[in-house]
Amino acid sequence: MSGSRQCRRVLFVTNFLGWAGAETQLLHLAAGLAERGQDVSIVAFAGVHIDSASLERLGVRVYSFEAATPARKIASVPALARIARRAQVVHCSTFDATLWGRLAAVLARRTTVITEHTPGREVQTSSSGHPRQRLIALHSRLLDAFTYASVVVARWQVPLLRAEGVRPESIVHIPNAVPLRELRTAAHTGATREQLGIPQDAKVVLHAARLFPYKGQRDTLAAVRRLRESVGDVHAVIVGDGPDREELEREAAETGGWAHVLGPRDDVPALLALSDLAVVPSKAEAMPMIVIEAMALGVPVVGTDVGDVRAILEEAGSGISVPVDDFEAFYAACHEVLADPSVHRRLAEGARKSSQAYDSSVMTDRYDTLFEAAVEGREIPANLR
Repeated sequence: MSGSRQCRRVLFVTNFLGWAGAETQLLHLAAGLAERGQDVSIVAFAGVHIDSASLERLGVRVYSFEAATPARKIASVPALARIARRAQVVHCSTFDATLWGRLAAVLARRTTVITEHTPGREVQTSSSGHPRQRLIALHSRLLDAFTYASVVVARWQVPLLRAEGVRPESIVHIPNAVPLRELRTAAHTGATREQLGIPQDAKVVLHAARLFPYKGQRDTLAAVRRLRESVGDVHAVIVGDGPDREELEREAAETGGWAHVLGPRDDVPALLALSDLAVVPSKAEAMPMIVIEAMALGVPVVGTDVGDVRAILEEAGSGISVPVDDFEAFYAACHEVLADPSVHRRLAEGARKSSQAYDSSVMTDRYDTLFEAAVEGREIPANLR
């Protein structure tokens, strides 16, 4: 592995630490680098919403600025710059951490790398619901000159960044990943069907995502309602948090027990392990972590053709991709997987065989190589392009 013997000081800057996909990927990367002897720190602007003890045991320093408003974020930039001066490379992920983090890195005269997780600019809005496309494009264009590399987690993001003025030669593709061994171990510890009130012989459809309208949880409930008529006893398990949670909980309460809205959970691997199908009926994604986690545990996926979902499922032979906003196609694909054991076995086997490419050690290798080149002021290595 390139550069693993030399200790580097890496600062990660993000909006918050939680269980969403981008944050989970950051946690895996920070832990992986710390385990390799790197000096790792994390600054979360808006707060830490997870137990960071496991990171801290690895030596990772975690700072929470509790700066949720723009004014407080601006006021936090000098403090962030002081922390950045102790690092050799500053890595920023998600807007608007990529704005404030890069400004602080400029003040600290430190090399910057960003990772783009956007599922689509149309869903990136302010807290009041106003669109941010123009603001993000402007900040991408102005700060690109101060950015060593822009990492995309999905190939479809490349033309987006280029259209926003990011230098093509600075764009690097590093897919999200999961720690396969730890994930498979965690699949044996967590909720059971009995604890969730799900019969052992029922089919289970898992939908793990933030509870926003564009994520499609209502399509999942509607599909499972029909699947119960055509397949038999099918239960929907919805995991996550967000503005739609209260309404989804009300809808689940009216189903008579076959819909389970669990809120945010830290035992998603165990929930996947008791599921027969994972679904991603979203209108916008980049590279959903749940797709990779499902592959690691041999769980077939039905997902819409957003981000890199179709490419991953087709390459791995681990699921079925359907058009966005085509509910009939989504239902039909779910029915095919749950009603035909041979289809289920084929997709599950494809998932298991292809999951090794998405082990977090592979992802960490690539970031480690990128950070080494950034610190040394070399060109981005050709094997990362």
